[in-house]
Amino acid sequence: SQAILYPYDTPTRQTKSLDGLWRFKLDPTAAGHEEEWYKSSLAGDDVMEMPVPCSFNDITTDASIRDYLGVVWYDRDFILPSAWIQENVVLRFGSVHFSAEVWIDGVWVGSHEGGHMAFEFQVSTLLDMETTKHRVTVAVNNILTPDSIPQGKLVVHDDYLGLENEFDFFNYAGLHRPVVLYTTPAKLIIKDIDIRHTFPYEELDMVDITWDITYTAEVE
Repeated sequence: SQAILYPYDTPTRQTKSLDGLWRFKLDPTAAGHEEEWYKSSLAGDDVMEMPVPCSFNDITTDASIRDYLGVVWYDRDFILPSAWIQENVVLRFGSVHFSAEVWIDGVWVGSHEGGHMAFEFQVSTLLDMETTKHRVTVAVNNILTPDSIPQGKLVVHDDYLGLENEFDFFNYAGLHRPVVLYTTPAKLIIKDIDIRHTFPYEELDMVDITWDITYTAEVE
C-alpha cells in the first residue's frame, strides 16, 4: 500500500499518533506465528518496552539485541475516538525495516516489504466501533536477501546468524518512523493523485500542468 503524503489535521481529517512505548519481544525460534502471538498482548519475562519510532538495535546495551537477525514483535493498545465511528480509518507506518506483517485486534491487516517507504492500510472494517480499546501488532523481519534493497546474505554459523554485505552497512531495524491513525470522510476516499508537467517551449519559460485524481465515492 502506498502512503506518499504525510497526514495532517484538517477540517475533514483527524490524526492520532501511536508513537511512544510499545511492547517488544524477540522471536529467535520463529514461534510467534505458530503460537499466534498476534491474538493477545505480548507476554512473558522477555517482553520489554521499546520506543517507537526507533531502531531496536540502538536502544539497549545488549549485544544479542543489537546484532539480532530474524523476526521481532511489537504491539500496543490504543483508544479509538468515538467521533471516528462514521469515518474511514487508516493505519499508516512511516517506515518499517525490513518487512512487516500487521494485525488489528488479532485480525490480519496486511504486509509490506521495503524498509525505507511509508505504507498504510484501510482498517475501518476491521475495527469494532463499539469497542473502545484496540490493539495493533506488528511482526518485523530484518533479514535481507540478495534481491532486497539493500542487499544482504544470511550466513548461518554454529552459534549465531550473520549478515554479509558488499558495502559498509549496519542493519538497523524496527519501526523506524512515526505510526499514525488518521481519518478521511467515509463517503469520499482519494486513492491517488497523479501530477504531470510539460514544457511547451524550448525557452522553458512556461509549464503546462495536468493532473488526475482517482477516488471512490458513495452516491446518495
